[in-house]
Amino acid sequence: MFGFGDLLRVDLSTETIRREEISLEMRRRYLGGGGINGRLLWEHFLNVDPNVDPRGPDNVLIVGLGPLGGTPFGFGSKTKFTFKSPAYGLFGDSVSGAGFGPAMRWAGFDHLVITGKATHPVYLWIDDGRVELRDARHLWGKNALETEHVIKRELHDEEVHTALIGRAGENLVGYASITVGGHRAAGRTGGGCVMGSKNLKALVARGRKGLPVADAAAFLAAMDEVQRRIDKLPVVIDNWRRLGTLRSVDFYDLIHCNAYKNGQLSAMPTEANAKLNGAAYVKDLIGHAVSCSPGCSTACSAWQRIRGFESAAAKHFAGEQGPKPEYLTVASLGVGTDVRDLPAVIHLNRLCFDYGLDLVEMGNGISFLMECWEKGIISPADLESWLGEPANLDWGNWEVAAKVIEAVGNQSNELGRMLKDNVVGAARRLEDRTGRAALKYVNYGKGGATFSEDPRAFPGWACNMAVASRGADHLKGFAPVEKTGRKDISTAWFGHPDAGELHGVALKGALSARAENVNCATNAAGVCTFIPTRDSLLFGHDLLAAGVSALSGISFSEDDLYEIGERICNLEKAFNSRLGLRRSDDALCDRWMNVPAPDGPGKGMKAADYQEQVLDEYYEHKGWDKATGLQRRAKLVELGLDDVADVLAAENALVD
Repeated sequence: MFGFGDLLRVDLSTETIRREEISLEMRRRYLGGGGINGRLLWEHFLNVDPNVDPRGPDNVLIVGLGPLGGTPFGFGSKTKFTFKSPAYGLFGDSVSGAGFGPAMRWAGFDHLVITGKATHPVYLWIDDGRVELRDARHLWGKNALETEHVIKRELHDEEVHTALIGRAGENLVGYASITVGGHRAAGRTGGGCVMGSKNLKALVARGRKGLPVADAAAFLAAMDEVQRRIDKLPVVIDNWRRLGTLRSVDFYDLIHCNAYKNGQLSAMPTEANAKLNGAAYVKDLIGHAVSCSPGCSTACSAWQRIRGFESAAAKHFAGEQGPKPEYLTVASLGVGTDVRDLPAVIHLNRLCFDYGLDLVEMGNGISFLMECWEKGIISPADLESWLGEPANLDWGNWEVAAKVIEAVGNQSNELGRMLKDNVVGAARRLEDRTGRAALKYVNYGKGGATFSEDPRAFPGWACNMAVASRGADHLKGFAPVEKTGRKDISTAWFGHPDAGELHGVALKGALSARAENVNCATNAAGVCTFIPTRDSLLFGHDLLAAGVSALSGISFSEDDLYEIGERICNLEKAFNSRLGLRRSDDALCDRWMNVPAPDGPGKGMKAADYQEQVLDEYYEHKGWDKATGLQRRAKLVELGLDDVADVLAAENALVD
C-alpha cells in the first residue's frame, strides 16, 4: 500500500523477529499511530491477563507513527508509545517528537510490538529492512545522553535515531520516561520502566527507503493548503515559532491556572514570573530555532546554551546546552517549586532527560515535598535520614531538587525509593513513616496521576483531569476553547457558545468528550496536535483527510477521521473497564475538589460544585452509561466494536 508500512514483532524472550503486513481493514478502522497501537494492545491482552504486573514480562511495548508522520506535510511527526502503565496501573501511552518514529517508517515499519524479556540487556537495531537484537550489557548503567553517544559511535553514524532509557528505567521507576533523539521524551505513564523491565536499553533506527506517495500532485496541493492556512495567522504563528508552549507561562498567570508552590496559589508573583517566562528566555538564552521532528513547518522548539551569566545559578551550568524548555518544564520544575531561575530549571530538565524521568511527575514530587517541609510534615531529621545528608526543602532550592532527581533516578536512598512509583505513592509512604497527613497536598486526578496546572476554575480542564484514559492529563482532551474564550468554536461544534465561557459549566463535559475524539484522530494521522488545535475552525480534519488520502490512495473524509478518533477513545476506555475502572475512578484530588480556587477571576470555584454535572454531560456525549461510567453496547456496535462489547459483557463491564 502507498504511504503505509508494515508491523514488526519482536519477542525478546525467544529472540524471534517477524514482519507482518497491516490489513487495509485495520487502516480504515484505526488509521495508524495511537489508533493501531490501541488495537494491538487490546489484542495482546486478550491472550494475557490484563491485571498482570506492568513491570512483568507479560506487558507489551508498542511503538507506532501514523501515515503523515515522517512526511513533509507540515504538522510534524509524533510517535506514540503504548503499554500498560506501571505508574498508574491502567492504560498507558505517551507521545514524542524527534526522529525515531520517522526513521522507523523510512525503514518500512509503521508499528513495532515488543513482548517478553531478554535474558540480558539488549538494544533493537533497525537498519532499513535488516533488524537485529544487539548486546547492550556495556550500555547498562549509563544514562540516556551517554548511551546515545556510545550507540552512534558504535554504529559509525551520527544520523541514526534512538529511543532509549537512562538509569531510572533500568531501576524500574514507575514514571521512567523514554528519551528520544536526546532532546525529546515520551514522558508520561512509565514507558521507560516497561523497557527496563524487559532488559531493553534502546531502540535504534536508520531508514533510507522513503515513503511512496499515491498522488504526488494532490499531496503537494494539501501541503500548500496547510501553509496557506498557517499564513492566515501570522501573529500567532510568529509568536508560536519563537516561544512555542513557553508562551503559556504568561497566559496562565493572566487567567490564573499556574499551580504556584504546588498549587497553593494559581498565579506567580510578578517578580517570579519575570524570571521564568518567555521574555526571560528570549533575553538571555534563545538560540536557533529547530523543528522537534521531521515535517514541521512552524519549528516551535529551539536550541539553547547556558553561558554562565544569565542568573544567580547559571554559573553552575555554564556550557550546558539542549532544547528550549517547554511550558510543562517550567510549570513542573519552576512554577510548582518556586525555583525562580530559568537556567536552573533548564538544568533540572536536563537531569530528567538524562536519567529518563517524567518531568511532570518528578516536578510535582519535588513541589509536594517542599509543601510538606513548609507545613512541618517532613522534619530536618526525616530529610537527613532519607537523603543521607543534611539538607532543606525550602521553596526555590534547586540544589535539593537536583538531589531528589538523582536519588529517584539512581534509587540510591530512602527518599528516592519513597518516590519510586508516583507522587501519590510517595504521600502514602510518608504518612506511614511519620503518621502525619500528606495525601491532601498531592495534585492528582484519575489513577493517581499528577499534573502541573490548577484546573479548579476551569470545568472543562477539570473534566479532562478526571476522565483521560491514561490518568490526569491535558493532551487527551486538549482544546483551546474554554481558556481562550472561543465561543465561535463552541457554536460550530455544539450550536451554542457556552463551551467558550471561561468559567462556565455548561457544555464543558461535551467539550472534553469531543476534543478527545478529535485528538485521538490527529495522533492516528501521525502529526502534532498543537497546530491543528490552535484554531480548529481553520485547521480542521479536512486537511488531514486530504493528506492521508493523497498519500495512500485510499479515500478518507473528515467524518471518517472523527469516527476513527471516537473508535480509538472507546477502545482505550474498554481496556480500563477490563481493569475494573468505573465512574468512581473518574475523580480528582482533595485540593482540586474541595479547596476553593485562591485567586483570580475564578476565585472561590472548586470542582465539587460542578464535577457531577460535567461528568454526566461527558458520559452522555460519549454515549456511555451515566450511573456507572461504563460503555453501552449500542455505542460500541455503532462503531463496529461488537467484539469489544462481547468481551466486556463477559466480564460484567458493559451496559446492554
